[in-house]
Amino acid sequence: MQKNPTQKLIKDLYELMDQHGIRKDDETVSKLVVLSVLSKRNELPNDMKLDESLAEYKGEWLKLIKALQASEDFQVQRLFSYDDSLEQLPLPLLHSVIKILSKYQEVALENTAEQLMNTIILNSSKNSATLPDLSISRLAYELLGDKKGKTIYATAPASLPFCAIASKESQAVYYETVNYSGMLADALSIISENRFEVSYSNPLDKPCYSVSRNELQHFNYGVSFSPMGMTVPKHISDNIDAYDRFVVQTKKVESANILHLIEQCEDVVVASVTEGILYSTMERDLRQYLVDNGMLKAVISLPLGIWTGTFVKSSLLVIEPQGNNESVRFVDVTGDKFVEKTTRRLISLDNIDKIVEYVDSDEELACAITVDKEVLRSKDYGLDTSAYILDVEEKRAASILEDSKTVTLDSIVRFERGLPFKPEKGDHIVLEVGANELNEVGDITEPTKEVKVSGVELNKNQSGILQPNDIILILKGSAGKVGIVPEDVPTQGEGCWMANRSGIVLRVSSNQIDAKALYAYLKSDLGQVQLNSLVKGATIPNISLKELKTLPVVLPTLEQQQQAANIVNKSRETQRAIQQLLVEHEQRRRELWCLSS
Repeated sequence: MQKNPTQKLIKDLYELMDQHGIRKDDETVSKLVVLSVLSKRNELPNDMKLDESLAEYKGEWLKLIKALQASEDFQVQRLFSYDDSLEQLPLPLLHSVIKILSKYQEVALENTAEQLMNTIILNSSKNSATLPDLSISRLAYELLGDKKGKTIYATAPASLPFCAIASKESQAVYYETVNYSGMLADALSIISENRFEVSYSNPLDKPCYSVSRNELQHFNYGVSFSPMGMTVPKHISDNIDAYDRFVVQTKKVESANILHLIEQCEDVVVASVTEGILYSTMERDLRQYLVDNGMLKAVISLPLGIWTGTFVKSSLLVIEPQGNNESVRFVDVTGDKFVEKTTRRLISLDNIDKIVEYVDSDEELACAITVDKEVLRSKDYGLDTSAYILDVEEKRAASILEDSKTVTLDSIVRFERGLPFKPEKGDHIVLEVGANELNEVGDITEPTKEVKVSGVELNKNQSGILQPNDIILILKGSAGKVGIVPEDVPTQGEGCWMANRSGIVLRVSSNQIDAKALYAYLKSDLGQVQLNSLVKGATIPNISLKELKTLPVVLPTLEQQQQAANIVNKSRETQRAIQQLLVEHEQRRRELWCLSS
């Protein structure tokens, strides 16, 4: 596909910077694009023009830059005064730059800010910076509703792409960021269809949009794509704040930005959060605050790969600070209907109009559901979309559980930890069982990793020594993987087995169910669907022990328990047969061309 003129100009400039080894190419190219746009608008100082005569004598180029630095236009002056990158361009490079800029003077450029921002995003996917694909900014803009006569406030460095989108139509966009980064925000503002105001400050510490020491300036709409996983300073978590914004204790910048936007904006707020914010104990107070006060309108689960530089799972929250919501809408846009590939590392959202339609609807769909506040309270204010939007298998599992007699897992087992101590502490050898030893065919295979522990520690953790038919469930990493301990396991002394820190031991303590039956249940289609529904975290999958304890287990009949025992016994026989076949295979292999005497 042929690139449009704007894309071609930007591409030519980046290639030129790359050829000459210019490191800060985003900043340099941004300034050059601004020069091109100002020239086309006849807004260069002293009626100067971008033509090849500028390349004949570098003094004319320096004269132009100096005039821009003295401009009465504050954003122009701030942009070109930030550093001397343009003054330092080598003469051969300068000649090529002016030649390219001159070539495009008679060519119409469209959507310049959006095209430049998109190129910066694609570059970011190569250098691990974290920015959202432009489709996220388009979605956020549409979620705000009617923008006519409304003011829009955006904060956080990753929200800059949103400003490039919003300023195409809106004339009252305000952007506050701690990130100067070559004054890219000023550059994008200058070349936008409508300029947006840029303030370089820290909105959490010293917000610049205020009407007094104790009152913030109010905007209609707010957007924040926050830094992921960053922790707030103690004074914020303790709400030592003149504006009293941080009314619930928060540890994460994402949460603090939400509380800031609620105070700064009146109508609608759209904010990105990582998945952990939606279910972690640490941010429960924020979730409760949003739900109980009716502020949370919707949670939109985003696909992996929508951010550059990271594959962390994230969502958008749609918040109405006036608080009129008695329910929360959950929408999952991770399916093929909404996702399209843009580059090898980055994906984009499709059907944005349909996503907005689903957010505003109450209809139950395969990818959307409305959940009452009381249900959210009963689930301890968990807001992860997967807990409410079930796939076909999860719906079948829910139906079976609803029609069956169940007990919670913690009512039929004791949970035992394995290795809480540090290795290399003593002379006693313990064999460590991890996910690799959990055999898919039969018993847990004999572990080979030895851990040295002291006699004191071993005596202190006797309950963690594995017993016949104990069940090990992996909580972290290969979360949800299950194994059963063989009946001939050593249960004391040297060489006993213990689960490593990634797993938990389930030791049946009730006569309502046999250990083999529970293991067969957890390995079954139904059990695996239940366990998979508990798995959280994109980087390191994990299961919360608190949630695991309340897992409903269908109580089997005596006949089902006998069937389960037969399955486990047959699996053990299969495993022994496989091992014997492997031994025989190895013996046959060694019979030919053997090197040992």
